Amino acid sequence: MNLTYPVPRILGSLAETEAAALGVPLTIAVVDDEGELLFLARMDGALPASREIAVAKAYTAAALRMATDEVGKLAQPGGSLYGIQYIHPGKMVLFGGGLPLRLNGKVVGAIGISGGTVQEDVQLADSVVKALAEMEEWSRSIKRCLPETRLRRGWTGRLEIRLSEAFNEINRPLSPREHSVLAGAIILAAYEGR
Repeated sequence: MNLTYPVPRILGSLAETEAAALGVPLTIAVVDDEGELLFLARMDGALPASREIAVAKAYTAAALRMATDEVGKLAQPGGSLYGIQYIHPGKMVLFGGGLPLRLNGKVVGAIGISGGTVQEDVQLADSVVKALAEMEEWSRSIKRCLPETRLRRGWTGRLEIRLSEAFNEINRPLSPREHSVLAGAIILAAYEGR
């Protein structure tokens, strides 16, 4: 499974909404599994340097398949990755805010967040990782609602009816975050295996 558009935009929007609630202007970058940029947003008031840092955090997490703060620990003198920041100057970040994004246990991309404290960046990146995990979980249930041939004309209308019936069983209004997670889940379900 890949990180299908517009899932990166949805993930970025979720991070932006949470950052706004914290009052922290950030830059958010989402990359694919090879570190290529899929989504970039710089909130009003974000530090100018945060753009390059967010992209580098996302690249580091995707390229090394681990959190940037973990890379930082391993890059200390005597560590197994000591000196890695000199191999890819300007692309490797050794502090928190970059996390890999996984689907079916496989790294499909990464998120990099910059502009807050390292703790805030890590918190918001972790929130995005959790949202993607929720999308993946929901997508498994949603897939059962999808017709066998997804590209057949009119399948989206039937899907909308089936999903409306399923969501009506929830018995409470959905938050904007839940709407975003469900939208991402629908996209993941519809495009899995394509």
